[in-house]
Amino acid sequence: MGPGSRDDFRVAIICALPLEAAAVLSLFDQRYDKDGSKYGKQEGDINAYSTGRIGRHDIVLVHMPGMGVYSATRVAANVRLSFKEIRLALVVGVCGGAPLERTIVLGDVIISDSIVEFYTGRQYSDGIQARKGVKHMLGRPSPEIRGLLSKLEIPIIRQELEGEIQQDLAELSKKSDTARYPGVEHDRLFAASYRHMHRKDTPTRECPCVLSRSNTDPVCKEALESSCETLGCDADSSENPSRRARLASSVPTPLLHIGTIGATTVMKSGEHRDIIARENGVIGFEMEGAGIWEDLPCVIIKGVCDYADSHKNKRWQDYAAATAASAAKAFLGH
Repeated sequence: MGPGSRDDFRVAIICALPLEAAAVLSLFDQRYDKDGSKYGKQEGDINAYSTGRIGRHDIVLVHMPGMGVYSATRVAANVRLSFKEIRLALVVGVCGGAPLERTIVLGDVIISDSIVEFYTGRQYSDGIQARKGVKHMLGRPSPEIRGLLSKLEIPIIRQELEGEIQQDLAELSKKSDTARYPGVEHDRLFAASYRHMHRKDTPTRECPCVLSRSNTDPVCKEALESSCETLGCDADSSENPSRRARLASSVPTPLLHIGTIGATTVMKSGEHRDIIARENGVIGFEMEGAGIWEDLPCVIIKGVCDYADSHKNKRWQDYAAATAASAAKAFLGH
């Protein structure tokens, strides 16, 4: 049947990309709006919503019109307008991982306990397309959220949660091929200094990739938009051997990592990624959390779809969205 009104909803799940929202919808135990919008929204609210149930929780799923902190800020304000009693907002989707100090592989899930906001821009190795610097550390989560995150630090609780993620992920994989694991051969972590660029088959002799002599020199636009396979990026340049041990399994079990998330920067530089991770304890990068964090009681739950370097591509987005959605469902069960 569903709750009586919008004021009876306590949990919102916010997704920036359609593929992220699709993964969450697939894990709804019940849809309230299959036959049309049942609850409507406040006049002036421009958000798009879906409603349903996950376990014992009535959920409003918020479909963002686009990525980024500014879009997220507007979305959060409108959620407050229509769903005034929201007590928890989960920002669910995909992110870039920072594997400097953690054994992170693609498909793992990062859960925020704090967030550092950086200046906006695209951060490439040459640094041309971004302004560098920390803006500020956003406020602490509510005591209730901090207590729940503390609970998840207990090994047996975390193992239970990871087991539930596996179960829900298996359910999603049956519903859609896009939720299936892409393969360990496509999980490639390159040395932070190894850039995504032409090396042999360059378009012209004047290609910036040919002229590049250091990691601060620019590379050509064609290289930035090409795949590692096209460019022949050398898999032997991968690092962190201990991390590779997790990839001995044909389908590694997604693990949870709780820590600080870096917000607003589209990170595409392994070297800058590692500097920020080292200086600020950041374990992942995403773009929406900072816009939600200050307006709604918020936890960011993101699946790692790339390593926040110049080699990033979209191959892992669907699987990472599925692991994040599965983690969100398991999280709500606790």
